[in-house]
Amino acid sequence: MGRSREAPEPGSEYTIIGVMDDGVELNQAVSDIRDLGVGQDDLTVILKRQSSDGQEPFPQGTRYIVVPDDRRGLEVPIGFAIAFVFLGVFFALIVPSIGIPSFLVFVSLAAILAAGSFTRVGAFPILTDMEAPREEADTWNEQFEMGKVLVFATVGERRLIRPTRENLQRQGASYYIVNRRLEPRAVHQASLYRSGSSQFEEPIIGSSEA
Repeated sequence: MGRSREAPEPGSEYTIIGVMDDGVELNQAVSDIRDLGVGQDDLTVILKRQSSDGQEPFPQGTRYIVVPDDRRGLEVPIGFAIAFVFLGVFFALIVPSIGIPSFLVFVSLAAILAAGSFTRVGAFPILTDMEAPREEADTWNEQFEMGKVLVFATVGERRLIRPTRENLQRQGASYYIVNRRLEPRAVHQASLYRSGSSQFEEPIIGSSEA
């Protein structure tokens, strides 16, 4: 599957986006793209992990963003939801005339908070931050939530477009081409790393790049 968002123009940068399975296919695609001459600052992988402690077997210097696959950060909204329920019960018992309507309002607020807390945001904050095309971003985020990995490769030469997308296709990836640079940054509790030759990857300081 392939799709070009805009027709390539001379002198432009192009970003080839791959949506693919995690695992051996991903590692091979990243290695092949780097072998084409795509620089370490021009290739970013977005993946989901329960822990960011493990090592990703990418070529040295490859940028990759880890989105936490857990429920971290839910304590505050869930706490507010519980508080709203207790406040509703309190008013219903102390001042029944206004307490019952208040109880319904508080329970409604608690339900909204609880529902929002358990809605995963996936890679969408990252895609929004870099102003990815909205229609495609919705598709990429949906696939990401289904277990796929996102690969962003930016090239400055038209001759690299075809071999880059062919490398992705060989590994079973769907691909998209956007006629501008898309450079993912780590936002919304995601972490940005660079793979290295040591026993572990050194995270780039902070949750996002300046």
